Amino acid sequence: MPRKKKGLALTAAAVLLTSMLSGCGGSDEPSGNEPKPTDSGAQGSSATPNAGAAYTLPLVKDGTGSLTVGVPDNRYAPKSYTQNLPVWQEIEKRTGVKINWDVTPVAQYNQAMNVRLAAASGLPDILQLPGSPVNYGTDGIIKPLNDLIDKYAPNIKKYFADNPKIANLHKAPDGKIYALSADISGTATTDPLGWLIRKDWLDKLGLKEPTTLDEWYTVLKAFKEKDPNGNGKQDEIPLSNQYTWGGLALFGNALGLHLGEYSYGYSVDANGKIKNDWLDPKAKELIVWLNKLYTDGLLDPEFMSKKTDKILADITREVVGATNNLLNATQKFNAAINKPGVNWVMTVPPANGTNKPFYEKAAPISGYWAISKDAKNPELAIKWLDYIYASEEGQRFVAYGIEGTSYKMVNGKPVFTDYVLNNPDKLDAVSALRTLGAFPNTPWIRAEKGPLSGQPEALLQPNPQLLEQAKRIEPYLVDNTPLKYILPTPEEADEEKRLSADINTYQEETLLKFIYGKEPIDWDKFTKRMKELGNDELTAIKQKQYDRVKK
Repeated sequence: MPRKKKGLALTAAAVLLTSMLSGCGGSDEPSGNEPKPTDSGAQGSSATPNAGAAYTLPLVKDGTGSLTVGVPDNRYAPKSYTQNLPVWQEIEKRTGVKINWDVTPVAQYNQAMNVRLAAASGLPDILQLPGSPVNYGTDGIIKPLNDLIDKYAPNIKKYFADNPKIANLHKAPDGKIYALSADISGTATTDPLGWLIRKDWLDKLGLKEPTTLDEWYTVLKAFKEKDPNGNGKQDEIPLSNQYTWGGLALFGNALGLHLGEYSYGYSVDANGKIKNDWLDPKAKELIVWLNKLYTDGLLDPEFMSKKTDKILADITREVVGATNNLLNATQKFNAAINKPGVNWVMTVPPANGTNKPFYEKAAPISGYWAISKDAKNPELAIKWLDYIYASEEGQRFVAYGIEGTSYKMVNGKPVFTDYVLNNPDKLDAVSALRTLGAFPNTPWIRAEKGPLSGQPEALLQPNPQLLEQAKRIEPYLVDNTPLKYILPTPEEADEEKRLSADINTYQEETLLKFIYGKEPIDWDKFTKRMKELGNDELTAIKQKQYDRVKK
């Protein structure tokens, strides 16, 4: 899901989760065979470290090795990881490693793990970090993984070699890898973020889908004045957006600007130069347009305070005509209203003039999982991570579940069964997988390319309309500016925090005054003050970070 942000620059990135493993010993002597990547995790097959050492499965004899894994508990709450769920039973059989789950409910995990990390003692072997791994790594709380990957994790090493951009995002400024991240690049095309609209209202009013800002204004005005919900009242909220004013920035795409959720205001030009798009004169056009929406009553007057649950309640009451969200929310909205003919869809991105219409792809990575300083057997920990994260069989367990239950093999590829696609307990596909322990809060790969790259699309099979919409939007998707996912040095992080505090406060307060009509829109004054507060210095830090990973 998109993450809520406080500043218009959207610099408050969502907290990234990580997991730590704690190994409780056990023998796992390397075989000394020349390593080769595994095609299957079948018991007894060799895996591929790349420095003259290899491992075979099981990693240890049953019962002679264990690891403690600290992660948020299963997001399908009735099935805790501590219940020894089927996926993890099978992984234990393959690896021989007993997993002791050190779990906390999802909503409480970050706070609880922050306390433990501050104490820096009694940590799990492997854990999901509640923030950037750099400080934890430089402080010695988590172990650098470079040598461990080189010697004992052939599948991870091959994955990084095949995906250099992802590999670069794993590297701290000192060149060390302190944690693994989930690769979610494969979900970018199946669940994009964009503008959602009541297409049945468009049809009722004889309107076409809006493709420019002017057309959006016309549609929203019709939603306000022409009673599309048919109750005889002018009670419609034409546009009720998610994520406060930062969510409205998504309309900046129409002007060729990267102001929204994923790039949070920064773009990179053809020469690799970073700039803050909020200082572009075209951003003034957006603010003038948003002021017009607000003044004419087309924008939810509570857009700065209304939470997701209240927006959903208004959608359910059929007073909202448009919002911004992930594509899968259309299914949720249609189900919440539960009336024949209701049809929430994602629109194509608007574009003014000669600008090319686009939505940004989601982040390529999410979360950080590390091996703690307290791990007694880091070699075993990295081998176990190599298996669940980057081996074909391990990926299949966490992405598809249990063969014969949640998937079957067809022409050498996994295909979901009705347990997932038409669950007998009426669970959605993801929840059905989570009952088995798949779709976990551990690092895993849902890559755009690779042997299991079709998994995200396969999850859309129960809803052909959703799949059709995803295919319709896919040609408009472009890569985001990945600054939010580049690991800063501790010094950069401190300086960014110092500069951003005043910049974000001034930016939000001023742009809201413009939108509300409380202050004349003086763009020269706005950009001058942004520079005085250190915009150029902050952009220079972003440039330095981007230059580290752009190759």
